[in-house]
Amino acid sequence: MAYSLLGLFDISMLPNYGEKGDKAFGRLEEELYKRSKKRQRDELSTVSSSFNFIKRAKTLSRESPLVTYGYDTIGSAHGDNQPESQNKLSREMGRIMDATTRQSLIDQLYFTKIDERLISLTAAQGTTCRWFLTKPEYTYWHDVAQQSNHGGFLWIKGNPGTGKSTLMKLLFEDAKLNANGDSSKITLSFFFLARGTAEEKSTIGLYRSLLHQLFEKVTECKDSLEWLTADGARVIQRNGWREEALKQTLTHAVQRLGSRLLMIFVDALDECDKSQVADMVYFFEELCDRAREAQVRLQICFSSRHYPTVVIQKGIEVILESEIGHTEDIKQYIKAKLRLGKSKQAESLRSDILEKSSGIFLWVVLVVDILNSEYPGNSISIQKIRGRLKDIPPKLTDLFEMILTRDGENLEQMQICLKWILFAARPLKPPELYFAIQLGLNEDFSSYWDQDDVELDSMKTFVRSSSKGLAEVTRNKASEVQFIHESVRDFLLSKYEGRWSGVSGNVVGHGHEILRNCCLAQLKASINKDVDIPDPLPKAAKAKQLRETINLKFPFLEYSVLNVLHHANSAQQNAIEQGDFIVSFPFQQWILLNNLLEKFDVRRYTESASLLYILAERNLADLIRIHPQRESCFDIEDERYGLPMFAALATRSDDAIRTFLEIQVEGQPLSSSLHSLWKQYCHLEYKWASFGRDFIFSQRRTISSYLAEHGNEVVLAFYLKKGVDADSKDKDGRTPLWWAAWNGRGAVVKLLLATEGVDADSKDTNGRTPLSWAAWNGRLSWATENGHEAVVKLLLATEGVDADSKDTNGRTPLSWAAWNGRLSWATENGHEAVVKLLST
Repeated sequence: MAYSLLGLFDISMLPNYGEKGDKAFGRLEEELYKRSKKRQRDELSTVSSSFNFIKRAKTLSRESPLVTYGYDTIGSAHGDNQPESQNKLSREMGRIMDATTRQSLIDQLYFTKIDERLISLTAAQGTTCRWFLTKPEYTYWHDVAQQSNHGGFLWIKGNPGTGKSTLMKLLFEDAKLNANGDSSKITLSFFFLARGTAEEKSTIGLYRSLLHQLFEKVTECKDSLEWLTADGARVIQRNGWREEALKQTLTHAVQRLGSRLLMIFVDALDECDKSQVADMVYFFEELCDRAREAQVRLQICFSSRHYPTVVIQKGIEVILESEIGHTEDIKQYIKAKLRLGKSKQAESLRSDILEKSSGIFLWVVLVVDILNSEYPGNSISIQKIRGRLKDIPPKLTDLFEMILTRDGENLEQMQICLKWILFAARPLKPPELYFAIQLGLNEDFSSYWDQDDVELDSMKTFVRSSSKGLAEVTRNKASEVQFIHESVRDFLLSKYEGRWSGVSGNVVGHGHEILRNCCLAQLKASINKDVDIPDPLPKAAKAKQLRETINLKFPFLEYSVLNVLHHANSAQQNAIEQGDFIVSFPFQQWILLNNLLEKFDVRRYTESASLLYILAERNLADLIRIHPQRESCFDIEDERYGLPMFAALATRSDDAIRTFLEIQVEGQPLSSSLHSLWKQYCHLEYKWASFGRDFIFSQRRTISSYLAEHGNEVVLAFYLKKGVDADSKDKDGRTPLWWAAWNGRGAVVKLLLATEGVDADSKDTNGRTPLSWAAWNGRLSWATENGHEAVVKLLLATEGVDADSKDTNGRTPLSWAAWNGRLSWATENGHEAVVKLLST
C-alpha cells in the first residue's frame, strides 16, 4: 500500500521486490523527511501532515485483508467489493490532499515585501488630507444607492509629487478603522512601487496580495480555491501562481462574500507597466459586475498620475491639485514648517510659495527645506528669502537639477551615491551604502566598520548629504535607503541624465560597471586580520555566529559577493564589454566568501566549480555569451546540479538555457534541425518541465536519463546531436527510454524511438522493459497525468517490442497494468485504457 501513496506526495521511489509493507512505509517516510529538509519553513506543516497521514495509512493497511504477491498489494478481484478500510483510506486520502494542497497554495500567495510600501509611507501631517473624507465625491462613492451610476469606482489623479500616496494611506486606514469589529466590512489595499521587487510593481503581486489579505480576513473564502482541478493545483505548487489563475480565484472569492462590503484601495497605478494596468482595470470592471450579480457590495479606489490613460465605463474622477482642500493642506504645511511670523510680508511670502508650487506638495517640501537650511535662526529677513525664492525654478525637474548642482561640492561622491540607489539589485541599508560609496571613491578604503569611529547616525547623515537631500532612510524595520519620491528616479533617468552622471551616454551600462567595481574592491579587501576564518570552513549550520560577526564588521561584503556578477552581467547587457573582467575575476576568493556566507551546505560550491556553472545557476546569460568555455554546458562537475545546463534548468534560469542552446546553434547551417529545435524551445510556455531546486545530480545516472525523466525533449535533442549514446544505461541498467516511459513523457519517447541505436525492448536489471514500466506506473503526478496510455501506444507500435515480455518474476506488462488498475483512482490515470491496449 505504501507504493499507492507515492503519487499523493509526488515521491519517486523505485519498488523493491519482496519488500514488506512496514519497510516500504519506512522508506516512504525517509523520502518525505529528505524532502522536508530541502523545503523552506513555511512548507513544513504540509510535510508534517503527510507524516501523520502515513501513520493512519499504516493502521488502515493492517486492517485491510489484502493478498501479498512479491511487493505487490492486490485487492479483491472485483473493485466494487473493496474492504471498508480501503474505502476509508481513500476518503481520508482525499481529505488530507485537499487540506495540505489548499494551504500550500495560500502560502504561495505571500511575498516578503507584501505591505512594505504601505508601512514605509509617511502619514499625513496633522489634519491634512482629512478634508477628503467629507468631500461630496467621496461620500457619493460610498452611497450604495448610486452604485449603478459610478460603477463602484473612484479614481484620484494628480501630478507627480502632489501627495496621492499619502492621501491613499489615510483613506485606507480610515476605512480599516471604520470596519474594525464589523465583519460585514472588509478593506484591502495595494501600493505599487516602481523601485521595488517584481511583486511590488506588477499586477501579479497585486492579485497575490489582495487574495492573501482576503483569505486572512474571511476564512471561508479559502473555499474559492475549489474551482482548481488537482492537476491545476499541482502546476501552481510547482511553478507558482499565474495571473489568470489569480484572477479566477479572486473572482470566486469575491462572489462568496455574500452581503458584505468590500473596499479595495490601489495606489500608484503609474508605477506599474502600462499594459498590465489596462488589463487590470478591465478585470476590475468585470469583477464589479460579478460582485453585483452575487449581491456583494464592491468599491474600488485607484490613484495615479494623469497617465496611464485608461478609460473606465463608469466612475468618479478627482484631480487632486485642483482641489481647494489640497491647496489648504499646502498652506497649512507652509505655515507649520516655515516659521515667518504673522506680518503681512510673511503672509505674502507664504502666498508666493503656494502659487509657485502649482499644487505640487513635494516641490513645497523641498523648497521649505532649502529656505530653512539657508536662513536658519530667528533673525530672518523676509526680503532675502523672497529673493532666494525667485531663484528657485517652479518646475520639479528643474528644482531637482538645482539641488544637485547648487554647491558644486563632492560631485563624484554624489554620482556614486545616486547610481547605487538607481541600480542596486536591492535597496541598501545605510552601512552598506556608506561603504559602497567609500570603496567607489577609493578602492583601498578599509571596509571594516569600527562602530566606535563611525556611528550609524553619522552614516545616515552621510547618505543624505551624498544624495543632496534627494534620498532618505525609510522609517520602517527594513531601514533602507530610497529616493524621497519616485519622480527623482524619473528625473535622473530622463534627458537630464548627462548633467549629473559624469558620463555623456549609456548611464545604465556605466552605472552597473561602477557598482561592479565597488563590489570587486570589497572582494579583494582582506578580512582575515579582523575575522578569524577557519580552514576548512565549518558546516554552514555551525557557522551562524561567524556569519553574523562578518556581516556586522563588513556590512557591504554579503551584497558584494551576491551581486558582483549581476552588475557585470547588466553592464555587458548594456554594451559595456566585460571580457577582461571574466578573465581576471578572483573566482577562488569569491567561492571562499560565498561558502563562508552561505546558510546551507547544499548551496555551497566545491573548489573545482566552474564560473560557467555559477553563471548558469544565476541566469547571467550575457556573461555566459562571452565566457571562453561557453560551449561546455554539458560538462559534468562535482556540484549539486552536476552540469551548467542542469543548474540552469533546476533554477529556471531561462535566459541561460536559451543562451546555451543558441550557442550550440551558432555556426550550424540554417538547414540544420538544431535551428528548428531552437525556435521550438523559444515558443515553449513551460520550458523547465519538472526540474526543481531540490534536484540533485547523481553520477549513477546519465545526462540523457535525467533529461528523459523530466521531459526536456528539446534540450535532450540538442544533447543527442553531440553524438552521445542515446541508449546508454545507468548503474541499474535503465536507458533514457526507460526513464521517459516510467514518467509518461510521450514527446521524449517519440524522440528516442526515432533515434538510431535505441533498443525499445531493453531490459533493466530486474528484467523489465520500458513497456512494462509504462503500463505499471500510475503515480498521481501533474507531469505524468494520463501520459502512460500514449506511451504504451507508441511502444506497442514499435517494431521489436514484445508485449508479452516477462520480467524476473514472470510478470508481463498486462499483469502490471491490471494490478495498478485496481487502485481506486486508476481510471483517472488511464490504466483501464492501458489494460485494453495490452489485451488486444
